[in-house]
Amino acid sequence: MWIKSILLGGCLLLSTFAFAQNGAMKGKIDTKTIINDANHAWFYAGVNKYQPNATMVNYIKTNNDKFKILVVTGLEDEKSKALLPAFYKTMIMASYPEENISIYAADNKMQTGDDKVQSYKIKKLPTFILLKGEKEVGRINGDIHQSMEGDLAAMMLKAIKKEKGDE
Repeated sequence: MWIKSILLGGCLLLSTFAFAQNGAMKGKIDTKTIINDANHAWFYAGVNKYQPNATMVNYIKTNNDKFKILVVTGLEDEKSKALLPAFYKTMIMASYPEENISIYAADNKMQTGDDKVQSYKIKKLPTFILLKGEKEVGRINGDIHQSMEGDLAAMMLKAIKKEKGDE
């Protein structure tokens, strides 16, 4: 009887561990975590494949100390698999300071486990939020209009013009 109890307990423990391994990653993440995870080979491949527009990257680079970027992404949906590597490659090319980028993984209910991030009311994945201080000045909600770098540069330009009163 005690052998059955031990086996049952062991099976429950293993099944719980297996479920946790297959569950969606949630919370603050860094790109090293994604790159080093064999389940996310798409990220590394996407970063290597993406070729951002140099003019847009240079504009982002000249303003990389003026804005913070908050990213809320899924790690399993197709849009995140396309846009997250494009974003990361753009940030590398623009020498964007890592301390100005925060990336959070969300589950399929848009939950990140972080109350401050939840306050941004994410409705689509991935979402890229451009912040000036603590204030949101632009957002990409799941779809891009030009390109990742084009949309980011346009948001930066609009925020800078608004700050100067040119808009």
